[in-house]
Amino acid sequence: MDRSDWALLAAYLLAAALGTWMRCLLVNDGAVYIGAAWIGNTWHLFFDQNVGRTVSTLMQFGLAWALRPAFGGAADAFVLAAHAFYFAGPLALWLILRAVEPHRIYSRLYLAVTLMMIFFTSEMIVGMGLWLIWLAILASPRSTATKIVASAIAAPLLAFTHPAIALLSLLFALVGIVLMIRRQFPRPLAFAAGVMGVVLIGAYLALSAAFPPSNPTVALQQALNKYDYVNLAWMLVTLWLFPMLIPAWLLLVAPGFGAAGMRWRPPRGTTELVGVIGIALAAGGTGLLTWLFARHTASHVLAVALALALASPGVWLTESRRPLLFYCAIAATAAVSYNADLFLFSRFFDHHVQAGIVDVDAPGATWPAPLSGPYGIRGTFKWAAGSDYQRDVVVPMYDWYRVTLAFYSYFRSDRRSVLFHHLNHRGDWIPFECKPLERARVPLHDERDQAFLAFLAEHYCVP
Repeated sequence: MDRSDWALLAAYLLAAALGTWMRCLLVNDGAVYIGAAWIGNTWHLFFDQNVGRTVSTLMQFGLAWALRPAFGGAADAFVLAAHAFYFAGPLALWLILRAVEPHRIYSRLYLAVTLMMIFFTSEMIVGMGLWLIWLAILASPRSTATKIVASAIAAPLLAFTHPAIALLSLLFALVGIVLMIRRQFPRPLAFAAGVMGVVLIGAYLALSAAFPPSNPTVALQQALNKYDYVNLAWMLVTLWLFPMLIPAWLLLVAPGFGAAGMRWRPPRGTTELVGVIGIALAAGGTGLLTWLFARHTASHVLAVALALALASPGVWLTESRRPLLFYCAIAATAAVSYNADLFLFSRFFDHHVQAGIVDVDAPGATWPAPLSGPYGIRGTFKWAAGSDYQRDVVVPMYDWYRVTLAFYSYFRSDRRSVLFHHLNHRGDWIPFECKPLERARVPLHDERDQAFLAFLAEHYCVP
């Protein structure tokens, strides 16, 4: 493999190892997915709330769900395995890409973009991988029949990944059409991507109408966030809050300037300067929301970077080597900074954990309140955002979801404790519905699980 491939793979394996060690998915949506897989009646309990993302959900958590009976009461082993399966998914897609792509553009850009999203359970990661595999097959010297079959298989799979894949496909087609005015660009790819984008938009509208979430709090969350991928003002806000993303995305897009034959080229030393700034921002500004907000611009960056690269693949492969190395350094620094916070969060929890069901919102409770209000300097220099970094910055920042603390504490304490917030704020996400949760209590559970199910039925389900 080329040095760029080794660097990307090393950065990803570092992120996977640290994330698995720190059980990183238990501080975001992954806690509910893993919790549902552990409890049972998994599809009706939670997975069916996003039918339009079924392919992504099953690739990320399906294996853990299927193998749940093998773990018995070994909760931590199950959580560990769920993380390992989760991180293995993008790696499998990357290996498939390397087997089918005509050159290394597709696999390098996929692993690079994934690095900026992997600590959040975005269904786009699976969708982007499948879309790139499909496009790489179309770009390869395979038969027309093979490409037709690949398209027929890819379309329904992509329809059940994430709606933003439609935007990825359309933007790639648009940039490709613009490049055709001055440069040689593979017309069949632009045409196929445009058609696929239209098909996926139609599929999204149909699936949304046919399978709306039955949990009203899930429906509310989807309604609040559905325009985040097309709202330019919001995307600029995400870059303002987490400026590390700016140098990272620039390092992916900039090599395409040469490939597309643009007259303007970055001055000498720009790559090094941007890389150093990105590393500094990654060290000082990476937090829970970095990965969450990166998804709103990631697919657009991938579309532009890929289209520019395909204008002249040989040029891009040469000019991208140094930027990709700095990009990997940014990603690795961000992974270390993030997991260092998770380590501090786990230590704080270990010092404050109590057996049984503990209301951390009760008067006199010593648990810090979750982060609210302006994000401040946490996206640039988080170390100075509070007098006690662990108590004033880490815990409020990584307890931002409120709902996840109950799952984190349950698994972290080996099912002996549940620390929880009341989900009574406007817009709070209540993860389960009561009827499926009641049916989940039918299979045999031990006393600890029964106590947790009783807690969920009382506090974390909607009628």
